[in-house]
Amino acid sequence: MYSSQRCVADACKVSEKMPVKDVVAWNSILDAYASTGKMDDALKVFNSMPLKDLSFFNIMISGYSSTGKTLSARSIFDNMAKKDIVSWNSMILAFIQGEDMERACDLFREMPAKNVITWNTMVKGFLQNQLYGEVLDLFDEMKNTNCLPDYLTVTGVLSACAHSGSLKKGTEVHIYAIDNGLASGPHVTTALIDMYAKCGSIQQGLQVFYKSQVKDIYCWNALISGLALHGHGYAALNLFDKMRNNHTRPDDIAFIGLLSACSHSGLVQEGSHLFNSMQNEFGISPKIEHYGCMVDLLSRARHLDWALQLIKAMPFKPGETILGALLSACIVHQDLDVGERVVKLVSSRGNCLSDGELMMFSNLYASCGQWEEANKWRGMMNDAGIVKTAGFSVVVVNGKFHKFLAG
Repeated sequence: MYSSQRCVADACKVSEKMPVKDVVAWNSILDAYASTGKMDDALKVFNSMPLKDLSFFNIMISGYSSTGKTLSARSIFDNMAKKDIVSWNSMILAFIQGEDMERACDLFREMPAKNVITWNTMVKGFLQNQLYGEVLDLFDEMKNTNCLPDYLTVTGVLSACAHSGSLKKGTEVHIYAIDNGLASGPHVTTALIDMYAKCGSIQQGLQVFYKSQVKDIYCWNALISGLALHGHGYAALNLFDKMRNNHTRPDDIAFIGLLSACSHSGLVQEGSHLFNSMQNEFGISPKIEHYGCMVDLLSRARHLDWALQLIKAMPFKPGETILGALLSACIVHQDLDVGERVVKLVSSRGNCLSDGELMMFSNLYASCGQWEEANKWRGMMNDAGIVKTAGFSVVVVNGKFHKFLAG
């Protein structure tokens, strides 16, 4: 109880008063330190233990992992006379949290036995590192073992399909989920809607949504965002009405999707009403993301002065993303008046200008035919050694991922 509440001081006092400490007492105090990141104290307790069982080693590995001390975790792991599956899983997670997927993969291959947690940990690691092809390969490999995927596996694999745009593979995973009784839960339903929407098949996403017997807020949000992505602004607003009639209270994520839908469909008045209703009707304070959506909506609709006034009224300091969205619109619409006010606003922050900001300033003046001013900013870019960074696109052909450079 003390450990779960993280009352480390109280746990220590209780432990100190015990004339003889049993395994439970040692475990309690060690976990109290490790779970609160006090690994120096945890190590002292660990070293003072007369006998150590596997659970103590695993607590230390997990503690070092959560505090980013991968080498210390590996040292504990390597010095274990005996390891159980928890030890292996904890060490793999430590490497993943330490952004060392190569060692995580090596350890995964060395494991004498794996459980579903092992596989799901690897799926999570590949997703975090945007290695979507590896996620799909791992899923195929897992299906051929005696350790079958669960709903967390399927959710992770569908996320990989969504991010990589692999509709064919996503459909295969959907069929697998249905055949194995994994498709009915809200987690998988949400992942399916998201996958179909991001892979360009919003109609299939709609079918999944309406066939689902249990719809939580995440399911509604996924479909609202999917409709927004495909420019179906009115459909997203209608879905919002159905959501309210279903007595599902919207959260801040729902409004990001709704405002994005309005932005992609040019629904300025509807978006403005939704933005104002967040606080007034639902008691949700708009976050920087909601202001960003509104600035994007107004900028796309050429209400550039309105967008600038909204930025100035924000309770947050405007970041490069929001200011960049407005500045991009000024370039597209060749609005030098608002554009120069944005330049002054950015320059007044007192921070060093970013590479992107310098480039956009130059492009603004160039778009308006102000070549002398454009060349001034371009010269500053050259002095700073700024060059345009090449981007890349990823496509899936016959199940294989291919990258193409651009720029």
